[in-house]
Amino acid sequence: MLRKYSSVSTIVLLSLMVTLLSAQVATQEYAMGKVFLSNGMTLEGKDLRMTMESVTLDVGGQDQVFTLSEVVQVMAKSGKAKKFGQNCAGACVGFNLGAWLASGGTTTDLDGNEVDIEPGQQLLSIALWGGISYGIGYLAGKINDDWQVVYLNRG
Repeated sequence: MLRKYSSVSTIVLLSLMVTLLSAQVATQEYAMGKVFLSNGMTLEGKDLRMTMESVTLDVGGQDQVFTLSEVVQVMAKSGKAKKFGQNCAGACVGFNLGAWLASGGTTTDLDGNEVDIEPGQQLLSIALWGGISYGIGYLAGKINDDWQVVYLNRG
């Protein structure tokens, strides 16, 4: 009797997982968006979400929802700036930390003398260079994040 319920619960659980996975695939999310409506209006906002039936855009803190029959075109930016900044800062911090640990906490000055590096000084330097790298990566991501057409109603 217990096996009967076990197999039924397994089937229910699997069907629930498939439903959740297919719902996630059907939704596309973007950092920013522009929605061009069939009545001539154009809205620009953040947190663009698209499903097979509708477009949702956060305009001034309010979610605006439109059916795809009302929409002529949707353009979006994926939000690369934050990702690029995090990647650059992570690489810089990782490289500096690895170099410091590999050196054993010592370096050579201009006269050729071996000098100990204070941990606080090194951590401050790593944080400073990580912040600068984040800024450079953020700017690079901002420049590379162009508007892309993600939906076009040709009807």
